[in-house]
Amino acid sequence: MNKIIVQVYLPANGKTYDIRLPEDMYVHDAADILGDLFADAAKGLYCKGDVNILCFLDKGESLPQDKTLKELNICNRTKLMFV
Repeated sequence: MNKIIVQVYLPANGKTYDIRLPEDMYVHDAADILGDLFADAAKGLYCKGDVNILCFLDKGESLPQDKTLKELNICNRTKLMFV
């Protein structure tokens, strides 16, 4: 299983995190894991919701939940935003 390192910006605290994820992970699974991670890391500035969205940082378009990171051509150093 190949893993990639993506940069994920969390607007709730204004910080960017380098996160390692399997490239064959579905976006909805990645968003769920990131929600748990950021709920701990943001120290009360972020609370995990029922719907968590990953977006391309530069385009602002949300990623389809039913695709894998690899299918979306997400690779090392891709910049994402988590809302």
